[in-house]
Amino acid sequence: MATDLVVDFDNEAERNLLWSKLRGLRGKQRITVKQYRRKRSDRQNSYYWPCFVHPFGQFLRDQGELIDDDMAHEMLKLKFLRIVVPDAKAGPLECARSTTTLTTAEFNEYLDRCSHFLNTMFGIVTPEPAIYHFKGLTKESDDV
Repeated sequence: MATDLVVDFDNEAERNLLWSKLRGLRGKQRITVKQYRRKRSDRQNSYYWPCFVHPFGQFLRDQGELIDDDMAHEMLKLKFLRIVVPDAKAGPLECARSTTTLTTAEFNEYLDRCSHFLNTMFGIVTPEPAIYHFKGLTKESDDV
């Protein structure tokens, strides 16, 4: 069973909790420590799909395209989160980063870029909830 812990090593109580959990482990374990960074929040995701992806997919369907919302999401990712790996024999290899790997700030930037693109290219206006535009959040519970 995997356990994912976020520990503030500046907080003595959290450090002690970690040590108590480690002392209870038995057998071989893989322990990885990496710098914590906030990921895209559920609130951001619940704003993205109905306000960006669905209207874009609907616009394309209205133009006669056989597109579902997952495909519209993939198109937005390829437009703004594209990764290109050069390959001399096969030509460039392309894919898109997953939005689940984006930090809250990166996801806000992605939403801004998607909003501008959808508005200027297709006339799709995305709503601007104030909650989405908070930058520089400090508490985990404030993720948007």
